[in-house]
Amino acid sequence: MSQYKPEDIHLAPTPRVSNRGHLQFAEDKHDFWSSGNSTNVSISGNQPFEAETTPYSRFIRYFRAEIDITYADLVLIVCGFVSGLVDGLSFNAWGSFSSMQTGNTVFIALGASSQPRYPAYLWAKSLIALCTFISSNIIFTQVSRLLTPRRRSTMMLSFAVQATCLLVAAILVETEIVSPRPEDPRAPIQWMQILPISLLAFQAGGQICASRILAYDEIPTVVLTTLLCDLIVDPDVLAKKNPKRNRRVGAFLALFLGAMTAGGLSKVATMASSLWFAFALKFAITLGWAFWRAEGTGKGDGSIV
Repeated sequence: MSQYKPEDIHLAPTPRVSNRGHLQFAEDKHDFWSSGNSTNVSISGNQPFEAETTPYSRFIRYFRAEIDITYADLVLIVCGFVSGLVDGLSFNAWGSFSSMQTGNTVFIALGASSQPRYPAYLWAKSLIALCTFISSNIIFTQVSRLLTPRRRSTMMLSFAVQATCLLVAAILVETEIVSPRPEDPRAPIQWMQILPISLLAFQAGGQICASRILAYDEIPTVVLTTLLCDLIVDPDVLAKKNPKRNRRVGAFLALFLGAMTAGGLSKVATMASSLWFAFALKFAITLGWAFWRAEGTGKGDGSIV
């Protein structure tokens, strides 16, 4: 007599009737089925659905969403205005640029031949601003890549850091830790000026990184030389519709008006007023990203009409 072993016994799959009257088989013995009047419930299927609908999960999903870059060029044009405010103040008060590193590079090169004689150590302030700007680019770029560049939370963090730099610089000048009066070129250098110069250069690095992340290379926000060249050599510069031309013109005017505003505020208000104004704009942008449309939720061509 042959003996049967447990492993020799193959149980046929249990048929079930679907709500359409067809026989179906569970090929995977671990599956849970739920059909018609069946009392079997798919626990593994319900849990993710419930988790996705909790307030916390919706909050996380909202801030992890990538933003729609449509009309983000308007934000960068506002950043250009901030650059004008910052550099107008920085050069007028401390003899050094914070955003435009071309001028600082020239000052450093002149310093190699001890020029200009006044203000003294201009090259040192320019060198610190340039090094801070380069470091800022590295930090903002690497952190953005780590956190996903266009994620809503990443953009908010980037501009929150920039706004904080402007806030601290404004407080330093407002509380007179840094002299609120323009530097006397023939007076000894005031090394405390390095603090606001470094803060302003650091936030400027975040701006130009944002222009690359948002894919609007024609709006660098901190420099005009390349922008003007690209504008002039554009073969469609006179075309009726040319979004890139419009952005370049807007960025140029914004930076120019920002510098004019800084000069005007220095006559009718305190030196810190330009910094407070710049901080308010950056803070508004930071909040704006919290309500910005997520990618894939709307239509647009990303153009300034």
